[in-house]
Amino acid sequence: MRKATTRATLTVAALAAFGLAALVFAGAQARLKGKVTDSSGKPIEGATVTITTPNLRTFKMLLKSDKKGDWGTILNDATMPYHVKIEKEGYASGEADRKVPVGDIGEVNAKLLTTAEAGATAGGRGAPAPPSPADQAALTFNEGVDLLQSGNKPAAEAKFLEAVGKNPDLPQGWHALASLAYEKKDWAKTLEYGQKALDLDPSITQIYPMMASAAAQSGDKKAAAEWQAKSDQANPDTPETLYNKGIDAYNKKKIKDAEGLLTKAVEAKPDFALAHFWLGMTSFNLNKKAAAKEHLEKYLELDPNGSEAATAKEILPLLK
Repeated sequence: MRKATTRATLTVAALAAFGLAALVFAGAQARLKGKVTDSSGKPIEGATVTITTPNLRTFKMLLKSDKKGDWGTILNDATMPYHVKIEKEGYASGEADRKVPVGDIGEVNAKLLTTAEAGATAGGRGAPAPPSPADQAALTFNEGVDLLQSGNKPAAEAKFLEAVGKNPDLPQGWHALASLAYEKKDWAKTLEYGQKALDLDPSITQIYPMMASAAAQSGDKKAAAEWQAKSDQANPDTPETLYNKGIDAYNKKKIKDAEGLLTKAVEAKPDFALAHFWLGMTSFNLNKKAAAKEHLEKYLELDPNGSEAATAKEILPLLK
């Protein structure tokens, strides 16, 4: 298993539809499993497996390896990349990134060295080799992700530009730049960067709606229709697709349409926090105070520190 101290660990910036209600994307499930052993191949019981994703800062899953060293879980949204860290007291930790295809099974097996073994191995091999250009780009990209998550978007953009300068074949870098360009309403750059990301990784279908919106905003109706058609084909009527359609209707001030679509989204996925928030907002716009109160309170229950928590708390006192 790759260690963070010796190899760059590549993360992926979350896509946000800035300036509008946020779009979210999820797909079908996949499974992620693995085995934890020591240097001799003996299973390690009780190792802590931490699974996170750069796409959702609030997501963290903790698992333990069993007597056979095995662990496993279901990933409800296999469209996102995941980072796995495996730790056990007395051993050097291991880390890896995985993006498991929808409906597939991904594996992260770890052979952990004791701290003494790890120290001896490091001492025997001397100084580590300098990072490759690709690893340097990954490290720079990760710095950009950290800056983005801290709210420093200009500095993050500079890091992403530096990353793709070091490695032009980095789809995550172009994806992040497209998202930031979209926030700034730079439709030409959104389309340019988004196309580069898709050329390198056609599986990033979650940016289709952003591309459709950017094309529409730039006045290219034909391109907008083509991107929308790709989006509809790639993303069937999952709760997330219903949500996105509802948000599109909301942003176009088609509040009744938004209400119907968002209602279907929460019916299909009752723990869909953002869908509850925006359904609450549509109800508020329609002067349905009881429904607005119900869904805004549900949002805060599901995601008390979410991106829209402050707005929900401001609206709720108006619904008494």
